[in-house]
Amino acid sequence: MSKKIIALGETLAARIEKRGIIARCEMLQRTYQAVREANLTKEDREELARLTGKRRIASAIFQSMMSGEPVLAQIPKLDSAITIDGRIFHFPLSAGYDKPDFHRAYEVFRHSRNELLELVESNLEDLLMEFMADAGYDLVERTPSGLRFLGRAGMEVDVMVFPRIGMVRLEDCLREERVVLVPHEESPAPFIEFFRDWSDAAEEAGMQFWVANMEGGTIDPFIGNTIDPNIYKQFKNPGLSTMIRSTWKR
Repeated sequence: MSKKIIALGETLAARIEKRGIIARCEMLQRTYQAVREANLTKEDREELARLTGKRRIASAIFQSMMSGEPVLAQIPKLDSAITIDGRIFHFPLSAGYDKPDFHRAYEVFRHSRNELLELVESNLEDLLMEFMADAGYDLVERTPSGLRFLGRAGMEVDVMVFPRIGMVRLEDCLREERVVLVPHEESPAPFIEFFRDWSDAAEEAGMQFWVANMEGGTIDPFIGNTIDPNIYKQFKNPGLSTMIRSTWKR
């Protein structure tokens, strides 16, 4: 195992040992962050893909941690969980935490929310670039308004990334063939509201909205449909936008 992979495991272990009790959603974002900052080589990524059996490294490492059997030996087992104010927190059962410890853990999480929102955007971009690379696209430009990808057949895709569906202002991103990527959320309510308010305008503009399941390392269509079969094949559930349209359309 390479020094970079060992260092990645040590980084995640240090995060868990320092916090003890950590929100599931934060551990997910910290895992993506640690993978990005590890600057893994192609060979490192191939080795981790063999170890996890999955191509999306960050989500695969996270899933192994949540299963109680982390793929990197340095990471302690997070073999217990508790729900606090609707948020799942994980911790090692052997640590013997008590009520004040859980209260402190929640307060630490509450004060880190703004930082986590910024992390979500960066981490979504990482997942997007892996997804687009598998579809045969290269990142050719990064601007304040999004990321531009170029496919092997000369097709261009412009993507805007938002850390929450509630932060999307449609008037700021209306553009033909533009894609907006947002992460999955615990409740479908904000997606239902957005769909009913804005799906017609988005479709009329020729836009697409994609939703990422960061835990699973997957992306699926939410509004609109791609015309590129190479992108279509990368979706885990390519018919999701059609199903949503038939179910949520008033």
